[in-house]
This record gives sequence, C-alpha cells and structure tokens, in this order.
Amino acid sequence: MKTVVLIDNDALSRSLLSECLAGHDWRIMEAEDGEAGLDLVERYEPGAVVCDLRTPRRNGFKVCQHIREQPHLNQTRVVLTGVSRFPSDRHTALATGANEYLTKPIQPSALLAALDSCKDQETVETRRRPIVTGPTTVRFWGVRGSIPTPGLQTAKFGGNTSCVEVRIGELIIVLDAGSGVRQLGQSLMREFSDKKLKVTMLITHTHWDHIQGFPFFVPAYNPKAKVRILGSGAVYSLRNALGEQMQDAFFPVTLDDLARQVTFEEMGDAEFQVDGVKVRSIHANHPAMCRGYRLCTPQGDVVYMPDHEAYERLEIELQKRSGQKSQRLIDYARSWDERVVEFMRDAELVITDTQYDATEYPNRLNWGHTCVDEAIDIAMRANVRQFFLFHHDPDHNDEKMFDMIANAEARVAAAGSSMLVRAAREGEEFVLDGERIYARS
Repeated sequence: MKTVVLIDNDALSRSLLSECLAGHDWRIMEAEDGEAGLDLVERYEPGAVVCDLRTPRRNGFKVCQHIREQPHLNQTRVVLTGVSRFPSDRHTALATGANEYLTKPIQPSALLAALDSCKDQETVETRRRPIVTGPTTVRFWGVRGSIPTPGLQTAKFGGNTSCVEVRIGELIIVLDAGSGVRQLGQSLMREFSDKKLKVTMLITHTHWDHIQGFPFFVPAYNPKAKVRILGSGAVYSLRNALGEQMQDAFFPVTLDDLARQVTFEEMGDAEFQVDGVKVRSIHANHPAMCRGYRLCTPQGDVVYMPDHEAYERLEIELQKRSGQKSQRLIDYARSWDERVVEFMRDAELVITDTQYDATEYPNRLNWGHTCVDEAIDIAMRANVRQFFLFHHDPDHNDEKMFDMIANAEARVAAAGSSMLVRAAREGEEFVLDGERIYARS
C-alpha cells in the first residue's frame, strides 16, 4: 500500500481528493495546514504529498521546498495544487521541486496520472523501521473507572482513573490520560531531567475519566519533551476535545500554552506504527467513539481495552428484560464478540473492562461496561496468558475487589484454564521477557 498526505485547509477539497484515490490502494492522511502536514510527512515518509499553494502555516511552495531539502524524502512525489492558472505559479512550483502542478477543480485522471509512478511504501517503511529491543514493562498509574475515588477504602488498589504506561525497550507508550497520568508525568520528568523525553500517548476515547489528567501532565509543558497524542474524537477532534476541558471557565491554562513539541493526530487506520512497534486497534462497544489497542511487542502482545460491553451477554439480558427472544440477534451479537476474541487471540497480557459483577450487571445494561464473568470467558476463548481486571467501579472498595478476584480465579479454575487472573493496582509493574510475566516492585 502507498501513503499520500493531503494538505489543504479546505475540508471539501481534501474530501474530493480522497474520493479520487479511493479504491486505488492508497493510505490517505490529511492535514489542514503546512506545519501539521510536514509532521505527517516526517513521521510516515509518504510516497506522495498533495498540497495546496495557499495552505496556512507554510504555504505549498515552502512545504515542497522543505521536503526537497530532506535526503530521506527524495523518493516522495510532490504535487502542488491551486486555483491559480498563472504560468508563473506553475513555473515556481516546478522550480521549487514539485513533480506536478494541478489546477482546481482537479480531474481524477490527472491526479492519478501525477501519482502513477509512486512506489509501494511498505518496503520503505520496513527498511527504515527501527528495531525495538529490550523487555516490555507494564505499569499501572490509574485503574479506576468513571471518577477518581481516593481514600482509605480504595488505598490497596488505587483511586486514580485510567492510565497505563508501557515501555518496550526505550520506547514509552502511555495508554489514556486519566487522573493517574499526573503522577506518571512527574515521574518521567524526574527520570529525564537531564535528557530528552519522547512519549506517545494513545487515547481510547475522550470521556472525561480518560482525559481529565492531561492538563496536569507536566511533560506537555516542557519544550525539551516531545509528546505525540493519537486517538479520535466522536464529534470534536481529539485536539478540540482535550482543549474543551482547558477553557478559561474550567482551567487556568489553555491548550495553546502547551509546548510546541506536543502534536495531535486523528487516527484513521486500524493498524499503524509507533516507532517500529505495530499497534492494532478495534472499535469497542461503548458510547461515543472508543477503541481498544493491541501493542505487538517482541516479548508478547499487550491488549488494552478499558471500556467495552460484551455484545452477546448484553443482547441476552435485553431480551430477558423485554420478554422477547430472537436467536438471530443473539447470533449476530455473538459474531461481534468473536471479533473481540480474535483481537485478543494469544495475547500475553490483557487489560480490560470488568467494571461490574454478575449481580450488578443486569441493572446497568447499555452503560458500555462488561460483566467480569463475560470478560473472563472471552479472554479464555482467546487463549490469553494473563488477565487483568480493570476500570474498577468507583463503588467497589478494596474488600469488594478481593472478592471479585477470588470469584474470577474460581471461574478460570472451573473451566480448566491456565490463564492467570489479577486485578490492576496502582504502582504495580509487570515485566514480559518473552518467556514469563513477573511483577517488579
């Protein structure tokens, strides 16, 4: 598959260009200004860039000039576009290094012809992809769902909302930015006080308990730290969703006060790369746009799916409530559960939604969270090696959590499975070394 970056501040123009390329084996990435476009170009080294001359924050000429100054981008074709039919603009575009200049409205055949000689980028990306070595470590900074619940009754498992740190060698990936991300940020700044810090943050969705800690993530304010944030908003963009909670009425610091090294990227692909590590994603059954992630590490895969309601169990309970039964709908729901099973298949470590027990769940149907029994059954069907209860309900104190672990272990034992079961606790760290998973204090 070939990659193209479309840079144009007019959304309609980008949409039309995307339609032209649809079905022609192109992976399409979009940016609405020159700076954002160049960020994508540097990150993905695309086969082609299509850029409008009047793009803000670096016009098309400057975008082209920058690309031509980078030796590692010498295979990237640059097509500049514009409404101008002046011969001088076409001459300047070609003199700057563009391979072609197309006037709007662009004919699909002309665009395809301009990009015809682009090579498949997968081989280029594979060749340049860094080799990630070293153990994989997983550390819990926030394990609670819905709202922070600090206090004596939750001290053993923790009261901060969702945040998990995964290190693969030197690579740092942060899963969600709930209230637990505050302590993670402080820890990272102590560790990297005299050296550069690079963090990739994957946001599952923009419900408040998964982003509320972001304004307190201190690396985002440090000009020496590079923070890349990926995810997708439901209605608002990821950047706007994070920025809404930092408006003057709610918070004294705005999103514009962040360091320039913080970048936001709307996810469009189900599979992508983070510095050489393959990441797969899946849509979860949860209100708004929510994803689960699978990090493919050399020591085994880590699945993070904190907000998800199992499909078949939900359908069965809804039919019980209505008094009507449809086996067709149950079978359909089961087919969606099987997609989740395949997504988790043979994972070394799974961190997933277990917010309710079997007695609570029937009163919380369609809330977007799974009964722990169903989550365990899905993981066992997927041949998961180690399973972590996660997104603990704010009403579940430590005593309740110990009961849930005991019941989960009994369910696994009754099924004859070797899957290990734990409940995520703040501060705990686990190491995957390719042969075993062990805790590290």
